[in-house]
Amino acid sequence: MNSHIEALRELVRSGSKEFTTLFLENSVRDVDIGVHEHEIGNPQKISFDMYVIMDGASKPKEDQIDMVLDYEFLSSSIDRVVSRRRSALMETLASELLNEIMSPGEVVAATVSMKKLEVVGIDGELGCSMTRIR
Repeated sequence: MNSHIEALRELVRSGSKEFTTLFLENSVRDVDIGVHEHEIGNPQKISFDMYVIMDGASKPKEDQIDMVLDYEFLSSSIDRVVSRRRSALMETLASELLNEIMSPGEVVAATVSMKKLEVVGIDGELGCSMTRIR
């Protein structure tokens, strides 16, 4: 994914030498999203890819889940953000997801990529990708 790679390049240029990336790919949800009349009230299949970058690449002090950012955080972030309110634009939803997954202090960068999998009248997938670096 280009935006995730670009974020890593930018962080390396800033002087950091070690990173850990947690990711969730191809997580599909039915989401009520869109601006067109035929989309409103008709959930669409959206595929989410999310990458969270943290400084460091060391073994945790203990082999326990509370020593790391829990991977399930990414999946539950989608559920929390989607359930808050309906978004007309994918850019709005992607930005809100970035806010959510960047909330832990150890996260230095993140990428959210979303694709509508079954777009009426269009052959292919439409999507939006956003990356933030602290």
